[in-house]
Amino acid sequence: MSEKQSYLGTPATLAFMIVAAVWTAASSGTAPYARVLACVWAGGAAVNLVLLLVRRRRDRRAATQAAADGADAKAAEDARNAADAKAAADADR
Repeated sequence: MSEKQSYLGTPATLAFMIVAAVWTAASSGTAPYARVLACVWAGGAAVNLVLLLVRRRRDRRAATQAAADGADAKAAEDARNAADAKAAADADR
């Protein structure tokens, strides 16, 4: 993560937004229009949280795969170099 992430895009902040919106929607002292807006807000924050977690998981898998591919490429190159060295040694005999 080379970029500095805003605190608004963290899972903890989104979870807090969801809890606060549900609390507002469930409060009997809140006006009906505010309760509806709080439900919409909670739904939007929940969708955003799910998308954030899926995106993080996908990025983590891609990074792991790229690291594995890099290690496989290095191992293959080392094997090729060893085979070339063995062939050169056999040719010298």
